[in-house]
Amino acid sequence: MRRVSSLCVIAVFACGLLVAACAPAVLPPGSSTTTTSSIPPTTSTTTVPLPSAVIATIPVGDSPKGLASDGTSVWVANQGPNTVSKISPATNTVIATVPVGSDPGCVAWDGASIWVTNYVSGTVTKINPITNTVTATITVGSYPRGVASDGTDIWVTNTFSDRVTKINPVTNTVTASINVGSLASDVAWDGTDIWVTSFSRGSNTVSRINPITNTVTATIRVGSSPHGLTWDGTSIWVANSVSNTVSKIDRLTNTVTATIPVGDSPNGLASDGTSIWVANRDSNTVSRIRP
Repeated sequence: MRRVSSLCVIAVFACGLLVAACAPAVLPPGSSTTTTSSIPPTTSTTTVPLPSAVIATIPVGDSPKGLASDGTSVWVANQGPNTVSKISPATNTVIATVPVGSDPGCVAWDGASIWVTNYVSGTVTKINPITNTVTATITVGSYPRGVASDGTDIWVTNTFSDRVTKINPVTNTVTASINVGSLASDVAWDGTDIWVTSFSRGSNTVSRINPITNTVTATIRVGSSPHGLTWDGTSIWVANSVSNTVSKIDRLTNTVTATIPVGDSPNGLASDGTSIWVANRDSNTVSRIRP
């Protein structure tokens, strides 16, 4: 904004000079002219971006795993004490601890509530982020793992049931249970459909589900032991933890259009709108992919 203001001042001054040149003033005899510049000295400032750095380390419960943000706070599942920690980014402190089911893992936010999968309990916990209380505990399949919201319903993968559970967040009831590949792992929403990875040796697939008909509309074979997946606005990306690759799926044709080698045991993925980021567990590295 400072630069725009400087340009405006210079433009006004230049117009003043132009008018004076077009209509020179008539001076009395014996008068002399003295020109005094009224242009203030210009200054420039350069903003230097701060280097990336850890700015806070916040103690939570033992064995923290999944986490999600609700836009105001950050929620972390602690597998050891079977709790969820609520963190204030303003103070970098835990401001609430909510007991949940046994062995909590993944966390999701649907715009109104926090949802947590409890592996051993076989349940999903719904938390009110204002009162920090559990408002529902819903029994799903065996070993619930991934959880995602499509803006209307909650979707949960049940690893040992080989099924995906659909939950109505208004009634807190299971409205559908859909069979997918063996050992269902992660789940994602692309704005239209639900996508699920299944990582057993016999499967190694991604299932595409129509959330209206609750049916599998496509099954796509990818690399060995697919786990994490993400949507970048154009394609579905899948981390194959044994193949050490990432598969790119064209959602229009339901086919793999690229297989990209990455580090050892890729697991988590994320898209920032420009690149795909892959966490390689056994390499202790992160791979950045140009889509």
